[in-house]
Amino acid sequence: MRASLFDKLPILVCETAPVRDDAGNIVDLEWIDANEMMNASIFPDGGSVVGMRIFEFDPAYRGSEMVKAVLECIETGKPGTLLTSQGRAAKMLSKVLKTSLIPTERGVLCCSHEITDIAKERDEAITRAELLRLACDKALHGIAIADHEGRLLYMNEALEALTERSFSEFEGEHIDLLMGPGQAIRCEELQRKMASGGVFKHTSDSEILTSTGERIGVSIALNTAFLPGETTPIFITHIQDVREERRTAHELRDALQRAEQATRMKSEFLANMSHEIRTPLNGVLGMAQTLAVADLTPVQSEQVSIILDSGRALMVLLNDILDLSKIEAGKLEIAPVASDLRHKLSSLFKLHESLANEKGIKLTLFVHPDVPSSLIFDPVRLRQCIGNLLSNAIKFTAEGEVMIVVSSAPGTDPETKRVTIHVSDTGCGIAPDKQQKIFDSFSQEDGSTTRQFGGTGLGLSITRKLAQMMGGDVSVVSEQGRGSVFTLEFVAQDISSPHGSGTTKAVQIREPKPRTSLSDCRALVVDDNAINRRVANTFLDQYDVEVTLAADGNEALEKLSQQPFDIVLMDIHMPGLDGAEAFRRLRMSSSANRLIPVLALTADCMAGDRERYLDMGFDGYVSKPIDERSLISAMGQVLSIQTSDARLRAVI
Repeated sequence: MRASLFDKLPILVCETAPVRDDAGNIVDLEWIDANEMMNASIFPDGGSVVGMRIFEFDPAYRGSEMVKAVLECIETGKPGTLLTSQGRAAKMLSKVLKTSLIPTERGVLCCSHEITDIAKERDEAITRAELLRLACDKALHGIAIADHEGRLLYMNEALEALTERSFSEFEGEHIDLLMGPGQAIRCEELQRKMASGGVFKHTSDSEILTSTGERIGVSIALNTAFLPGETTPIFITHIQDVREERRTAHELRDALQRAEQATRMKSEFLANMSHEIRTPLNGVLGMAQTLAVADLTPVQSEQVSIILDSGRALMVLLNDILDLSKIEAGKLEIAPVASDLRHKLSSLFKLHESLANEKGIKLTLFVHPDVPSSLIFDPVRLRQCIGNLLSNAIKFTAEGEVMIVVSSAPGTDPETKRVTIHVSDTGCGIAPDKQQKIFDSFSQEDGSTTRQFGGTGLGLSITRKLAQMMGGDVSVVSEQGRGSVFTLEFVAQDISSPHGSGTTKAVQIREPKPRTSLSDCRALVVDDNAINRRVANTFLDQYDVEVTLAADGNEALEKLSQQPFDIVLMDIHMPGLDGAEAFRRLRMSSSANRLIPVLALTADCMAGDRERYLDMGFDGYVSKPIDERSLISAMGQVLSIQTSDARLRAVI
């Protein structure tokens, strides 16, 4: 009956007895009983282990853990357990077995059952635990784990190093010993979260104490979690030393303040230098322009032409540096106004056509019919961008053609257009690794470019920055030896759009009495610099303008109160009463000249440009050094001159 019962058990059952020598020493073990499963595990084809001696059957058993455990059970008379995958039965079954050893009168009863899956899960759990322990122990920031009452259960090596104390000093103690009294739950928000008893996350700044009592500023991230089967949470705290981070942030703030101060000082310096450089340059270019139309010998004409070219090159350099400085200082603003895009493009085309013809280059312009003519954009900055691209294209093209292609597409808003302008050339091209470098300030493709073609390397940098300020960008596609295509994009408001009319600011425009000529026009020129007054007088004299001169704002107001004028050319920066205040007083006065057109003349481009003075109420703006074309054009516009005079019409 007993054998039958054992045979039905789904486990391995066997009983072993010791085999002793004459001295009573155990020299072997003998199987004295076994169930069918045990026999099948040893003899799959049939057979029984009963009556067999274990060491004779397999000498390898002699030093096995199983035999050691059996011998210990025989000697002590105490039960035991053993986990193994090394025994013959375990190996033949490819299983992990748990064996219970029970002492009997004759020897030891061995009952083994399979726990392979359990052992696998155990091993995996141990591996995961070791990985998690390693991750916590070696983490860069401090980690502390406390139970729901705040007793410390764990702290990692980083926290030990930070506090200069070992975990053994804190184990089982309240976490306040680490954080300082009340630090762990000092804020009301954290107390509310902890009182809720649920899972939460919380971050805050705090302090911890070192072994010497030093307080270290830290950032704390605290969260709760529940162990399986537990109803009370544990608290997991991540502690980061922020001393270096805060020090770096403080240094960065100081560096930023110093950089901003340096930028302001640079801007102020450039503003002053702009005025100081432009004033003498106004005299140089003004007199040179006057000489250019005089009766000169060929040699003298060539010399004057060189003076003009050099002076204008200096002006381009000065303007580029000032524009870049204004952009960097955040002082340059885009001033969109309603303007005729096609007209501006045509003017730029005519301006550069003669230069292209001189080099034997064909210059063409194509504007897609879908491009609106009337748009709201900044014509001054757009002209600057396209002018830079055209000048470069012509400069770097020895033969072939330069083409301008303009198209447009709907913008992201219903009332806007995204205008695209391609400027292509058949010039020398740009190496692939240099195509982005050319948009950096003071950068060209290589040093030889500057020596061969000149320039500062600022044009494309300024063009990209201006394009981005206008909602677009500039890109290039180029191949060495075949040419380049620069693409300028910007966003403009479509005046024809039904949405556009509501967003523009209504401006009351004073319509001056139409004139057909500048002849006999009475102009008051106000400037504290005698050379500037002479330059303006020389320009205007060629157009039969009656010029009256004033050296400052007070003298100008006095003359305006004594006789009628048709226009005032007002310098802005003058000692005594400056141009802006003189203009304000004129408009507030009861003088008969109170509403006549006033043009602002200024060399101070950093302090403000065209838009600023127009916002102040000036009727127009002319920058110094004064260019004859710019001055006469501005006068013609504010006086609404309509003429058939070819010379005057060409200027206006």
